[in-house]
Amino acid sequence: MNLFKSWLIAKLSLLLMLPSAAWSQALPNPQPEQVNRAVSGVLQDSMRTRGFAANDPRFGNTIARISPALTGVAGTTAAAVTVGAVTAPAWATVALAAGIGAVVTFAVSLGLDALVKWLFSDGKIDEHSGALSPANVPGTFFGNDVWCTNQGGGGCAASAEAMAAQTVSNLGQSAVSGSYDASGGVYTLKTNTGLSIYVSKGRGAVSCPGGHYYKGSQCVPLTFPGDSIRTGLSPAEAIKGLPESDLNKQLNPTLLAALANRAWQQAAQQPGYDGLPYPQSNPITSTEAARWAQAHPEYWPTVRDFVRPNPVTMGNPNPWALPSNPTAPELTPSPQPNEGTTNPAKDQPQVNLGPDPAIGAPTLEQIPTAQQIAEPILQLLPELRHFEVQGVTGVCPRPTIDLYGPIVIEAHCKLIEDNKHILQAAMAFAWAAMALFIVLSA
Repeated sequence: MNLFKSWLIAKLSLLLMLPSAAWSQALPNPQPEQVNRAVSGVLQDSMRTRGFAANDPRFGNTIARISPALTGVAGTTAAAVTVGAVTAPAWATVALAAGIGAVVTFAVSLGLDALVKWLFSDGKIDEHSGALSPANVPGTFFGNDVWCTNQGGGGCAASAEAMAAQTVSNLGQSAVSGSYDASGGVYTLKTNTGLSIYVSKGRGAVSCPGGHYYKGSQCVPLTFPGDSIRTGLSPAEAIKGLPESDLNKQLNPTLLAALANRAWQQAAQQPGYDGLPYPQSNPITSTEAARWAQAHPEYWPTVRDFVRPNPVTMGNPNPWALPSNPTAPELTPSPQPNEGTTNPAKDQPQVNLGPDPAIGAPTLEQIPTAQQIAEPILQLLPELRHFEVQGVTGVCPRPTIDLYGPIVIEAHCKLIEDNKHILQAAMAFAWAAMALFIVLSA
């Protein structure tokens, strides 16, 4: 046994003295352009889902108009982030500057199954680490389901009946009957005057400060295990505090959907916007973003891609431009609207005739009078203008039969003579109608 111990100690000592090769492990390379791909892909997929065809000129214009809007935010209000020797805005700071907090109103994890959650508010970030306590589940930070209306002064209440009753009271009327539309989330109450009060189900009617959520009728502080809340962080501080394990997670589709919504909404508000209107009542959802991520996992960004600097480089002079084809091997920005159209006067430049080319005013032909316009018709067939029908005198036939002596039949002559004018008018109308039909059928 002692011999074995001595041999083992000697071998270990020899291994320690021998030189050994070591290789440094390179850190994952951030790819902010993956966010460009994902935003463009989710936007285009959402537009198609809402019934807009890709060959609609407004379809491409929407992507083209969103790119300058994002560039403007990145160049004016987005905070810069420094990692190593690179200092530039990141997609996270652009999203914050674009007002992503107006869409994501609760603490959301940056990556799928990530530890750290961010709450965006007024250019700052509240950081929450660890698991939420059972009472504070995501989605309840800013209110349970509430029922709101804009009639009778407007307002919100915890139940549809209470809100409708308050509205009816404000209008000085009385309720008659109420009914629910479960699919649309609308409660309708009829009043004694026939007025319909509409109360809609929604969320977010009550806003709470950072680190709180709405419960019952008041804002309650969030509770986490231990001391795991840091409020009022700058973007740089919040990004610096992210653990390495979270950086390698896939980006939460909720954040991507919120970024796409804000980018589309802000672009649609710009003067001269010629893209598709922003669907205010039907915004892009995290489910739609997750569907695109599932279909194109190789192009879905990580948290690292979202929070690392996205600088302007020689190879990428516009790092915030959205590609028209998000799944293309080479990422190229979407072209400007109407780019590539031809100008027929390109090779025929306009001639400058000077201030007084002495061309003179244009002359117009004399406008013919009504008599001149009708003259060809009035002079048609002049030989018939003086045609007269010669009068014909006739005698009404009075046949005679012998029946017990000669009998003259002449009652019809008296009948015709008494109604001569009526018969003449009727026959004149009949002949005129026949002539008209003959002319029209020619």
